[in-house]
Amino acid sequence: MTVDILPWHQAHWQRLNDQIEKASLPHALLIAGPPMSGKQGIARALVERLLCQGKDAPCGECHQCQLVSAGTHPDLLHVTLEDSKQILINQIRGLIDWASQTSQQGGYKVCLIDPADRLNIQSANALLKCLEEPPAGTCILLITDQPKRLLPTIRSRCHLVNCRLPESEEALAWLQERNESGIDTALLLEIAGGLPLKAVASVTDGYLALRKKLADLLTGVTMGSESPIQFAAGVAGEDPTEVLDILYQLIADTIGITLCGEVVIRNSDLKIKLDEFASAVKVERRFELLDRIAHAKGLLGSTSNANPQMLFESLFIEAA
Repeated sequence: MTVDILPWHQAHWQRLNDQIEKASLPHALLIAGPPMSGKQGIARALVERLLCQGKDAPCGECHQCQLVSAGTHPDLLHVTLEDSKQILINQIRGLIDWASQTSQQGGYKVCLIDPADRLNIQSANALLKCLEEPPAGTCILLITDQPKRLLPTIRSRCHLVNCRLPESEEALAWLQERNESGIDTALLLEIAGGLPLKAVASVTDGYLALRKKLADLLTGVTMGSESPIQFAAGVAGEDPTEVLDILYQLIADTIGITLCGEVVIRNSDLKIKLDEFASAVKVERRFELLDRIAHAKGLLGSTSNANPQMLFESLFIEAA
């Protein structure tokens, strides 16, 4: 098995391997980085490396590697969101009980907590006790987009692995080898906001069609040819979070055009539509729309069970 570590994370990977070889790997690692930065890949590679008992770990052939691949390794625990939007104290109590038991395969025991920023105060405090007195041979990997949401006392007990985003040249070189679409690689990376993993995983034909539809609807609402209700109907059935993300990008680009006069960052192929929107809506109102979109995203991610169609209608009454 060859671990596919992103080129811009190779230094982290080498350092972690050196620590494993010297038996100095910290008992808790905080693997942090923006969404789609590749931090889950580092965590997965580390799991495979620690649990493998073959030669040239991870070998992909030993019994332990096969168990990891099948998702049935008894010394690997994944703590994540279940029925709640938080990681609850009972889950951490289960982790503590699991960690106190002897390794069934005679090697490391590894626990993944992802997303670690969703620990509530009770579960975070329970985890803190485990981190203060870590069981021997256990490695706890906390993965998060938002490390500052973790208790400072938890952060201080973890070794930070900060997964940075690549420089443009690094991202383009990596993406060029994997770009199977008919889109220019530079434009593809631009649309993905400089995130090559997002470009590969998310910028599909469907994503591009939705992006164009939203640019048309946005201009239509502004020009009066579409109503907010029609806008909401036009995106019915789409992923509401993705809709809001694209809208945020489009409107942010129009602000860049107005204030900086620069080439837009993510949507240069839609510049005509964005210029129309920028000409019709004052920049102050566009800043307000960004705030409303951010608020709508927060409502979708909360426990309020917000209705996406009503959110869109309310949002674009402001744009009309």
